[in-house]
Amino acid sequence: MGLRWRDAAQTLEGMLRRSGVDPGHVHDVAAAWQAFTEFLALPVDGLEPLENDADGFMVQWGRYSWNDRLPSLAFTRQFAVDVRDAWDAPHDWYQPEIWQVDLEMVFADTPELADLGRSVPADTGLDFSAPGPERDRAIHAVEQRLAQHPALRAAWANRPARSSVTLDDAG
Repeated sequence: MGLRWRDAAQTLEGMLRRSGVDPGHVHDVAAAWQAFTEFLALPVDGLEPLENDADGFMVQWGRYSWNDRLPSLAFTRQFAVDVRDAWDAPHDWYQPEIWQVDLEMVFADTPELADLGRSVPADTGLDFSAPGPERDRAIHAVEQRLAQHPALRAAWANRPARSSVTLDDAG
């Protein structure tokens, strides 16, 4: 039995707090990442079957209008939620709802973060590896990819100006 998908944001917030990280003011990106990777290991109830890309994750970075074009970094877990019981349209048109849990961190615009998402926002791409050893390997691959970006390494070493955990409909 896993956590209810609607409780995912609160679960992540609790895991962050237990790791000594305030979800509203992350002070240590590496500690937040560690808590997030532990969150990725938790099974989630109410999703489509895993083979339908129901549970994935990615890291996103950029400068977005909703963050005043300041450098931002987000750890995202995406769910394809099974809503068949509430589906009103014909079943041959069925689509699951897509929801995302984000830990978004926004940084001051410092010289070392100048290149973080300057040209275009970017991400690691969604990875839908099953929780367990397969997901652990995917997390390791993402960590290696992120370590190759100087601006992301700088973000990891900086203290965000603000942060938040959200659960939003991404569909």
